[in-house]
Amino acid sequence: MATMTTGNDKQNPTSILGTFSKRLLKIEFIRRNRKGLIIFLTLWLAANIGAYLLYRHTFKTTNETFFQQGALIAQDLALKSGALILDKEFLSLHMLIKELKNIKALKLAAVLDHNDMILTHTDTEMINKKFEISSRQAPMDNIKDTRIEAGVLSDASEIFSFINKIVFSNVEIGKVYVALSAAPLYSELNRFKYIYIGWCVIAMVLMVAVLIWLNRTAKAKTAKLLKEYENMDQVGPYVLLKKVAKGGMAELFLADYVGEDGFRKKVAVKRILPHLAENMDFIQMFTREARLAALLHHPNIVQILDYRRINNAYLIAMEYIEGKNLGEILSTLKHGIPHELSGFIISEICKGLDYSHNKRDDMTGEPLHIVHRDISPQNMLISFRGEVKISDFGISKAISEPSLTQVGVIKGKMSYLSPEQALGESVDARADIYALGLVFYEILTGRRVYQFESDIEAIRSIPKMVIQPVIQKQPDIPQELNDVVMKCLEKDKDLRFQSASEIYKELVRLKKRLKINVDSSDLMDFMKKHFQEDSHFSNPL
Repeated sequence: MATMTTGNDKQNPTSILGTFSKRLLKIEFIRRNRKGLIIFLTLWLAANIGAYLLYRHTFKTTNETFFQQGALIAQDLALKSGALILDKEFLSLHMLIKELKNIKALKLAAVLDHNDMILTHTDTEMINKKFEISSRQAPMDNIKDTRIEAGVLSDASEIFSFINKIVFSNVEIGKVYVALSAAPLYSELNRFKYIYIGWCVIAMVLMVAVLIWLNRTAKAKTAKLLKEYENMDQVGPYVLLKKVAKGGMAELFLADYVGEDGFRKKVAVKRILPHLAENMDFIQMFTREARLAALLHHPNIVQILDYRRINNAYLIAMEYIEGKNLGEILSTLKHGIPHELSGFIISEICKGLDYSHNKRDDMTGEPLHIVHRDISPQNMLISFRGEVKISDFGISKAISEPSLTQVGVIKGKMSYLSPEQALGESVDARADIYALGLVFYEILTGRRVYQFESDIEAIRSIPKMVIQPVIQKQPDIPQELNDVVMKCLEKDKDLRFQSASEIYKELVRLKKRLKINVDSSDLMDFMKKHFQEDSHFSNPL
């Protein structure tokens, strides 16, 4: 089964997000620890957001406290200086300035008259001089009547200046100037910054440590589970006799069902792989396959006998088919199957397909519109008794089931896609008809219709590729049979056979007209001739 996105330039955000999520889940570490990662990353993100908000709040509060303190010092000095200036109490002004020297951040303070002459200053040598601060001042803000400026003194030290006018009877009689060093503020803010950075580093180290621990724990759990799986020779009532195949999602066993009364019956058991036993996406797909296939009861469809979870092992028990799938048969023969037998095989498949396409809900009577979407030689089983059966409804589509396919995502093997599937369009039963035409063509000629080097090439080529009539590859087949195959392979789905029953009726009509007498006994003889009847069975993954 191949999954590819179409080559459309425009994708909606949901599709992009879905594609990104799928790519992430292909990373083994993420897939193995998905639940733990989601929980831990959520907590880690919440802790970091909380730490950042706390840092921003502390940063803002410290800034505001510093500037509020500077403004209050200037306002208090202005309030106390007004009366002293009017009364020319310069000694008292000096005492006010001396009281400010206990402020650690203070760089200088001065009280000026209305002509900016210094009445008092923290540097007594500056008294009675014109006030000129040797700094580059830049206005910042105002807090009530206090103007705040940022500047740099001649010694390169950064300051914040707080300037208040001294007013009496609405007349400016002077002003106060207080300069606080920026260093203590910056030092405090840097301290908070380093604490925050330190927290981020610690949180990152902690995250890495927890992720390593999660990964080791998950690996150990998977290894233990895998060991238990490998050593498990019985799952519930199913005695596992032989592992036949292993795919990307499940492994297949030949097994005996053993009832409580000792009743035994050979079955095929498909068991989900241990490392996927907790992956809800795979479990959902596995469950979906079992649920859909269990709805179908027809001699040309592999029957599902049981679906259950036993000791963390999800399994599907199905009908045991001793034989080969069409892919194995063609691979062994190295050539096509005689057209008489090919027609019989396809007609049998048509009966199973028509049944599944027209299956109705047992309760409501509403049509389920089941579309297989993966018709291929590997899913067509031929038993040594001449039976023909369809298997693997793992990616089939029915209106009774939630869709597991995103818009623009292709499901199915690339060599058996219909044009509408390649374009990522919605599909109906006619997509299965097209795939059946490809299978029919292949078993007649022994060669695949589509031969692509990459999935991208397949997607681009299928909708416009011209298929050579099968009679040109296999001249000994009847023209009418060629017409049946090529009608299945019409690019326009409205020009194809509209149902599997139409193909079946046409093949029956053709069989009578050509006086072909082939049935399951002839297919059984064909299988016995080319394959040894032994313990092989063809239930695919």
